Amino acid sequence: MAHNAQAVRATPAVDRKALRLPFGLLLAAVFAAGSASLVYEVVWVRQLGMSLGSTAIASSVMLSAFLGGLAVGSWLSGRKADESPSPLKSLVRIEIAAAVIGAVSVPVLAAAGRAYVLVAVTTSAGSETSLVLRALFSLVAMFIPAALFGMTFPVATAAAARLVDVDKAGGGISAASSFGSAAGAAAAGLFLEPLLGLTESAYAGASLNILAALLALAALTATSRLSRG
Repeated sequence: MAHNAQAVRATPAVDRKALRLPFGLLLAAVFAAGSASLVYEVVWVRQLGMSLGSTAIASSVMLSAFLGGLAVGSWLSGRKADESPSPLKSLVRIEIAAAVIGAVSVPVLAAAGRAYVLVAVTTSAGSETSLVLRALFSLVAMFIPAALFGMTFPVATAAAARLVDVDKAGGGISAASSFGSAAGAAAAGLFLEPLLGLTESAYAGASLNILAALLALAALTATSRLSRG
């Protein structure tokens, strides 16, 4: 049932107001996904900071790796999102994969930190070599999962464009993602990490990804019902 949302919009018998429900569910999914991504960023930077050092340079390298991953993921998925037969299905898969990666991220990053220390000690790295090693380990640890998280925005925008006008779709998805990111960063820094610790905070991020997947699935179900009706 390809392009369910397009089929819904093309059916005169369906009141356009009925599309508010799946669009609202999609916005909620993007808000949850945006919150999760910034929870992970805070958790990952602090976890790597304990292993790689928390200097301004090290923090900048880690942040650059995270943001670079988001940008690459957005670019890669943006090239194909409009051609997808069902962006909502793609969004569900992305969020489930993000939840799995997020749940195991802290021990993986801790292992990456230990590997860095081992290499640095073995090679007797100086300050410049140490910085290069930090950059490499940050890229390996953060770039690939961040790229996965970056796929959310273009896929969600493509899904929204099949429910509402393009301008409203882009603005709504951008706002939901930004507000979600702000909420996730605040929650992780002020509440989750101080009260729960890094591992449990990552689990909280994974729970947000699962919530996003369920909301996207609900939006998909709603559009399918409208197209059949």
